[in-house]
Amino acid sequence: MELNRRKFLALSGKAGALLSIAPAGLIAGSQPGLANAKDDREIFRRLLEQLRGSLLESLTRSKIVFGDKLILHSPSVSATYRGIWPDDFLYPMLVQPGLYIADELTAIANFLTESIVDLPCFPDRVEADGMPVMQPGSLSSPHAQHMPLHLPAAWIRLIDHLEKWGAVIPRKGDWARVFQQSMEMVPFSCGLAYIDPQHPGVDFGFHDPEAITGFVLMSSMILHFGLMRGARLFDGYVDSDVTDHWMRLAKAIPENLYRLFDKEQGAFLAGSKDCRQINVWGNGLAYWMVEPAKQKSIVEWYRTHRKEIFLNGATRQIAEKDGWQRQLVNVPLGTYTNGGFWSIGTGWVLPAIADQDPEFAAEIAKELVANLQKSGFPEWIDAKGAGGATGFLAGIAGPMMGLSAIVEQRPFSEFF
Repeated sequence: MELNRRKFLALSGKAGALLSIAPAGLIAGSQPGLANAKDDREIFRRLLEQLRGSLLESLTRSKIVFGDKLILHSPSVSATYRGIWPDDFLYPMLVQPGLYIADELTAIANFLTESIVDLPCFPDRVEADGMPVMQPGSLSSPHAQHMPLHLPAAWIRLIDHLEKWGAVIPRKGDWARVFQQSMEMVPFSCGLAYIDPQHPGVDFGFHDPEAITGFVLMSSMILHFGLMRGARLFDGYVDSDVTDHWMRLAKAIPENLYRLFDKEQGAFLAGSKDCRQINVWGNGLAYWMVEPAKQKSIVEWYRTHRKEIFLNGATRQIAEKDGWQRQLVNVPLGTYTNGGFWSIGTGWVLPAIADQDPEFAAEIAKELVANLQKSGFPEWIDAKGAGGATGFLAGIAGPMMGLSAIVEQRPFSEFF
């Protein structure tokens, strides 16, 4: 294992670069059977363009007024969600750049700045009137009492992309301060983000009802990229010893992912204590951060558990029929996060599968696109194919991210 970790660091490049291994399948001519690669990519390209039309239609239908005049997309066409969550807002913009002109991007940055930077830490979301809500869940029943661990990376990824696309970010020093304060609230142990099983909190936003504790997979990986982004974005706004600390934390995460790898099952666990279960979505991102032997093992796990994981092309968060082992709030078995099937999750796993088994990936992708269009693009579905907010933009954009990674022959980790 030590040899593998040294190899990873040797491949990771200079400080500030994305620490991800490009698997052999992304290197032209590196594998047998690449004569069919062009045809395979054409299938994925056609599916991507089908979803693009649906995304643009849903974006138009989902727009509402934020603040007093900003007309922006909300997470869904149905009225289930109204506000700005960092990932839900960013995903459509990642796969369809140019949705807003530079002045509108600056107005978005101003709106978020007024709502966020004077808080002690990042909020879960910002409502349409600008009010921040600090915890996932409804106002009357929040899911936890602490900031979800992934949030510093999620918000800074959004702000960083707004700036790249032409926005002027106001009060950047205050953004740096709230990022620093938020990171100080994230516990680390043995190189990974950690949640105390005696005081469970939220790991990753799309898993927010689950009490995943111990070393946690999703937030650790997402924070790996967020810490490096923060060190680059806020260079000169915080002391160098702070950015050096962020880089040390970032580099320790891939070195210590082995602590969450289950050798018997051949895939990564959601948490090392509670919910010590294989994280279906998380393995799709972990794939791009580990050596080839683990990559093959992860995809083999997807093959073995195909019937338990996929329905109509959508993807469960775990494969077990009894659902998550511990929850922060009760989610009935077979619904939502506790056994529901999500199209966004397919976007997370599809590039990893395609890298090893394009035929398997194409089957899942074709099934997903066909069923999404029939069902009105739901946030999630149950075993009967019904449920969830309709016109859910992340449920369209997530698969588009995965398909884009395949078509453009780049690691899915580059979206983080």
